[in-house]
Amino acid sequence: MTGNASENSAISNRKIVITVARQYCSGGLKVGKRLAEELGINCYDSEMFRLVSDDKAMNDSEVAHDSRLKDTSLFETAKKTYDEHVVDLADDDEFLRMRNIFTYQSGIIRRLAEKESCVIVGRCANCILKDNEDTVSVFVHAPMDFRIRRASSIHNMPEKELESYIRSMDERKASYYHIYTGGDWQNVEEYDLSLDTSKLGIRGATELIRKYLEARFS
Repeated sequence: MTGNASENSAISNRKIVITVARQYCSGGLKVGKRLAEELGINCYDSEMFRLVSDDKAMNDSEVAHDSRLKDTSLFETAKKTYDEHVVDLADDDEFLRMRNIFTYQSGIIRRLAEKESCVIVGRCANCILKDNEDTVSVFVHAPMDFRIRRASSIHNMPEKELESYIRSMDERKASYYHIYTGGDWQNVEEYDLSLDTSKLGIRGATELIRKYLEARFS
């Protein structure tokens, strides 16, 4: 864990949850993971939430030992939420199934916020925790050309196809956010900080969030 004493005390003296929403291939997940590592707290991302969001997973004790969940409290929190509420995560109606999953994941996010300091990437966490005074919401974005360069290391596609794919992923995120929150995913008023990683880089964005935490909570 890095950082000076005042920054570390700001996060250690109270529970603080940092939510990170991000445009596709903007580097938001890396920012979230780096921030969590530097602060010595857990980072929970969309893939981890998907892992604990089906009936089979909740009834399979081996899921708790998945490398992505190991040494975090996510599975324990998800299991408790699952056991205490009747949630049909395998409904035949796709709309109802997705709505049930969102409700279930929202419950997990609220429990995590009550339990520990952490970073939560995606899942509309900024909106779910909007009334939590200890939540800091961040939106990570970058210009298309920057994101195309990043995406080219992941996807073997021509540049035009990459741009189309990136836009489709952003549209998917925006649609998900609007359906379940009624808000505009890219509206800066939904967040405390809006950071451009093409100008700041992963390290710079992480440092800026930490400076904000210090200024707000010290």
